[in-house]
Amino acid sequence: MQAPLLAHGVIRSLLPLFAATLALAGALTAMCFVKVYGVAFLGQVRTPRHATHAAAGATADCSGAERLGMAWLAAGCFVLGLFPATFLLPLNRICVALLGSGLPERALESSWLWLIPTAPEQASYSPVIFLAVIVAVTGITFLLVRRFYHGRVRHADPWDCGYPEQTARMQDTADAFGQPIRHVFGPLYRMTRHLPAPDDAAPRYFLKIEDRHWYLLYLPIARLTEFVSSRIGLLQRGRISVYLLYSFLTLIALLVFVR
Repeated sequence: MQAPLLAHGVIRSLLPLFAATLALAGALTAMCFVKVYGVAFLGQVRTPRHATHAAAGATADCSGAERLGMAWLAAGCFVLGLFPATFLLPLNRICVALLGSGLPERALESSWLWLIPTAPEQASYSPVIFLAVIVAVTGITFLLVRRFYHGRVRHADPWDCGYPEQTARMQDTADAFGQPIRHVFGPLYRMTRHLPAPDDAAPRYFLKIEDRHWYLLYLPIARLTEFVSSRIGLLQRGRISVYLLYSFLTLIALLVFVR
């Protein structure tokens, strides 16, 4: 929305591309979080150890101290996002020390309520007001749903594709959740896969993902360096007679070419 304020035409033309890339990164991040949640919390228990753990009444694998270690990090992210102007001045000092320049003076005059990146008439942002709007919209939606929704809830087994004898071996795994992403970025990587046959008594799935640039760029350079170093290593045999021969030939060359 602030693209007309940019003076450089190339940057203005590239701004939609950057916005699309940012949107794609956000969509992939959201999809990864959804799939990771499905891998971790959905499905049946696979191993006997986890089955015993679940039968004992345990609800989580982490202890209270482990939860506390993640809770204060989440609280720090929340406070940083809610009051960014409070941390703006210390971060700007780091940028000035490293780069020699920082934010404009108008941006440094931001209060705890409003964050002003450039100037108030061009762009301003209030995380507190934004959070209040989100809470208000969520609360109003909740009240409307409770007021007008019929409230009838029906519990039933999930759809079993016509085969009720589902086991943990038939459900999607973490590798299955990541398969669409591998197909999208497949040309960028070198994949080696082994798929078991339908009638395989002991099926095994093998997948190896490697960087294609390693074989096209880095590996030839590494092999050339190893070849050159091995040929140079022939000059070092660890024998005193060979080293004396090198010294004798050097002296002869100096007597011949140096006058």
